[in-house]
Amino acid sequence: MQSMSKQISIAQTRDISYAPNVMDIICLLLPAGTFLCWWSTLGSVNIAAMNDLGLVSVMPRLMIICLMVMMVSFCLTLQQPRPRTSLLLLHVGLLIIMLYGVTGLVEQAPRFNIVYRHNGYTEYIMRTGTVDPYLDAYFNWPGFFILTAFITRASGLHDILSYADLAPVFYNLLYLGPLYVLFNTFTTNKRLVWLAIWIFFITNWIGQDYISPQGFFFFVYLLIMAILLKWFKTPPDVVARRPLRQHRHFRWYFALYRWLTAPDPIATPLPALQRAALLVSVVIMMAFMTYSHQLTPFFLVIVTIPLIIFGRISRKLWWLPCLVLAMAFGWLFTMAQPYLIGHSSNIFGSLGNILSSFNANVSSRVSGDPQHTFVARLRLLMPLGLWGLAFVGAMFRLLKGHRDATIVIMALTPFPLFIAQPYGGEMLLRCYLFSQPPMVFLCASIFYEVPSLATSKRLRWIERIKGPIARIYGVQGTAISCLLIIFMATFLYTRYGNELMDYKTYDEVRGVIHLYDIAPPKSMFFEAWHGSPWQIQDFEKFSLIDPSVDTALSDAIGRLDVNYIVHYMWQHRNSNVYLFFTRTQFATFDGTSGFPAGGLQKFEVAVQASGKFNLIYRTQDVQIFQLISAVGG
Repeated sequence: MQSMSKQISIAQTRDISYAPNVMDIICLLLPAGTFLCWWSTLGSVNIAAMNDLGLVSVMPRLMIICLMVMMVSFCLTLQQPRPRTSLLLLHVGLLIIMLYGVTGLVEQAPRFNIVYRHNGYTEYIMRTGTVDPYLDAYFNWPGFFILTAFITRASGLHDILSYADLAPVFYNLLYLGPLYVLFNTFTTNKRLVWLAIWIFFITNWIGQDYISPQGFFFFVYLLIMAILLKWFKTPPDVVARRPLRQHRHFRWYFALYRWLTAPDPIATPLPALQRAALLVSVVIMMAFMTYSHQLTPFFLVIVTIPLIIFGRISRKLWWLPCLVLAMAFGWLFTMAQPYLIGHSSNIFGSLGNILSSFNANVSSRVSGDPQHTFVARLRLLMPLGLWGLAFVGAMFRLLKGHRDATIVIMALTPFPLFIAQPYGGEMLLRCYLFSQPPMVFLCASIFYEVPSLATSKRLRWIERIKGPIARIYGVQGTAISCLLIIFMATFLYTRYGNELMDYKTYDEVRGVIHLYDIAPPKSMFFEAWHGSPWQIQDFEKFSLIDPSVDTALSDAIGRLDVNYIVHYMWQHRNSNVYLFFTRTQFATFDGTSGFPAGGLQKFEVAVQASGKFNLIYRTQDVQIFQLISAVGG
């Protein structure tokens, strides 16, 4: 009788655990209500009042509060005795919309001037049906733009600007699937998996998820790594080879080797036919990646090689990184030869030059007015904070007995590329992006992999802080919420701190399109400073001058030397010459040029007063001048 009643109670407990309870309803209504409240604040965002701190300077307080409440709501859901995947997925989906869709909802036109150049590439392919590798470097890796041209034409749209605002939300939703699979290959703790996913999205601030090859192929990279680490790991029963000779003076070496080659207990067997199909899919994705982006294949190679060498991925796949290298260099030296001929010094000239990489990626970014400098420094400190927490998490997992060689290899191997090539000052950002998934997993491990502090005599000093640590982890949900709120507050500055320079108005876009419509072919377009949404169409028909990349021209603008600019235009012109100013140029000049704020406005006044230009177009955000000497005046 007692056993029967015990079985009934167990069955009732199971039914109760699966049935929705009050907390489940709260964890459903709280994020939904928070999202609706956040949505209601969008109309209160006054973009025109934004300063150099970016979008956060015009965000209503209620909008920021809603983001913080979403952090707390997620933690509340995560800490339930039986957290429901559907509720956690709802939180993540709403978070992605709130973080990455906000600019498309409050701004007039797609952000980033590079988006308009990508529109120009797509427009060229749609108009001509071909690519010209001698015309632009991007046409040496045209796969992504051919894909966007196909999608745009098949959708009946005129250009990619119609859906460019959706790209950040779309890409981050794509990242969610591979990240979930990847983190599940690291642990069986679902709470840890979901917390790592959440931290990824509130620390992914570098802005590579606009409509671009790197944004799309980061997803492909994640997908390939998820496939390899889930279904192509070395089986746990395969014993790693030991070094031939062991010497007592090199015990640390053998200990490191054993750690690197320790079998991974989380492995998923798969029938041979399905494994073959997955491998074919991986090879196809690698080929498309090589055809479309010059950098991502090398991140894939530099990560997979040590994983295969140390048996984290089956050594039978030794040929996979070799194939990627063969495809990448084969494409570079054959199909991308036009770029290689003119830019070999850019590719190979900075190899191993650490100082050049540091200056391009770090020093040159921390400049400009005080608000912009604050944002730039915060962008340097946020990765350091994440990496520091990841180190603590790695130590916790090591003390708990985890063999995390796979995670550590994935976290560290992208950084040698920073030493090898500055990549126009963006390599450190790319290294951060590709190391971010393992880093956020280790960071999240701090809350779920707390080691026993009395396991070793060498750790007696930790006993002294055991009490405070125990008290902190006694309110685990509060600790997680505090960390997430700090990350979120930092994200608003690091992600959108340059929004004054990044956002575009309809007025700017219409003005640039008007310039392309009225200018005859072979005209020169002289951008007063960089940042305008130009190259939006017919870009092969015109010569383009950006003075901010030419020291002599930028200095002439800074000292208001109109005669020097006119002399340069006259020497390099082929036909008509147009000088134009936009709102973005003024914001970029004041924020990053190093010249006194308002200098570009003074230069515009000097141009108009010089008598050497005709003002042919003026709106609130765009002014277009035509050089008089170029039209026989």
